[in-house]
Amino acid sequence: TLPDISVSFATEPNHTDADGNAEFWPYLRDPDTLARPWAIPGTPGLMHRIGGIEKEDGSGNISYDPANHERMVHLRANKIAGIAGDIPPVRVEGDVDDADILVLGWGSTWGAIGAAMDRCRSRGEKVARAHLVHLNPFPTNLGDVLRKYPRVLVPEMNLGQLSKMVRAEYLIDAHSVTKVQGVPFTASELEAAVLKELGQ
Repeated sequence: TLPDISVSFATEPNHTDADGNAEFWPYLRDPDTLARPWAIPGTPGLMHRIGGIEKEDGSGNISYDPANHERMVHLRANKIAGIAGDIPPVRVEGDVDDADILVLGWGSTWGAIGAAMDRCRSRGEKVARAHLVHLNPFPTNLGDVLRKYPRVLVPEMNLGQLSKMVRAEYLIDAHSVTKVQGVPFTASELEAAVLKELGQ
């Protein structure tokens, strides 16, 4: 079952203007989470506009000010980065402490990676795997996990976007194996890819 996600909606103005009038500013952010207050659409006194044009920090009025735009871009990026504190750490399975290779996956590669790891380990190879559920932001421990292993292989059902993100974010030499054929990886395909990385 999904956890209950309760939302505390704004019910009253949260700002006073220079003339002492109470107003609702939809872009006044929580200092810890940087989240904005939510008002149920149509709530008297809390109605505001939402759209794709940049908004002024705080008031939510349309803004063409370059400095405000830069501030808002950084606010949004920091808001996403702050979510990492609520994401569980990535777990490693297999030869956690002494693997020669970590196979990092996400999405539909889970089963094939697990089967390939089991096959390689049954041959005496030291293999570990980790599977990502959260991609933006990454779990806070991912960098430490990746740096622990001499080789990182990233199987993906695309053109290697995760591998590129991992290489850019953590400056590790992650190698990519991709498949874009409309059918999943097989365990034998990934077993062969792991063995190739290990020089077998």
